[in-house]
Amino acid sequence: MVVDPTESTGAKNDRAATGPSDEFLVSSLIGGDSAALSKLLDRYDRLVRFTLFRSSKERCLQDPQWLESLASATWAGFVRSIRRAPDRPPRSVRAYLVQIARNQLASRLRSGSRELDTLSLDDVEPTIPAVGEEPVELLSRLETLEALRNCVAGLGSDHLALTAELPAILDRRWRDAAEALGLAESTLRSRWKVVLERLRSCVEGKTGRAFAPRGLDDDS
Repeated sequence: MVVDPTESTGAKNDRAATGPSDEFLVSSLIGGDSAALSKLLDRYDRLVRFTLFRSSKERCLQDPQWLESLASATWAGFVRSIRRAPDRPPRSVRAYLVQIARNQLASRLRSGSRELDTLSLDDVEPTIPAVGEEPVELLSRLETLEALRNCVAGLGSDHLALTAELPAILDRRWRDAAEALGLAESTLRSRWKVVLERLRSCVEGKTGRAFAPRGLDDDS
């Protein structure tokens, strides 16, 4: 079960205050102390999992290994990153882990991979944004992307077939796309409008936010 870590922030702060500091644990981890990683896991693993769960709730519920795989990748990326730059430790371990988790999720969603990777500390190289970067917009995009993937998967076969010519459709090369699909151009345009409306309605229903992505509008 994934628990919102913000519900026990005070308790965790108290625990951190009586235990070794994050800076000390990171320094110990760089020096090869595996017990330091265990303490950081105890302190922040719920935060990592909540961050991932909040951004991909439906996928996590469908496949529990999705969350497990991404959490493992996040921690592996964290260790790999600090060991590669021991003279530049993160100013905030909490913020650093959240950013790595979001990057791991964004990468997985872009690739569309459903396969579980065999992860090791040497295999994962995360791309870390600036520490002060505002994460709200990124989180919103990830939630919308995940909803869109699920909505596309729910399209009927006739409408799903249009995605085979999506580049041509987005370029407004209606005639080329219609010929490739074996449809009249007017039929393609009509079906595309139906697809857009269904996707808009579906995504808005899942996210509670208006959905009008650039590049996916109708010909008008």
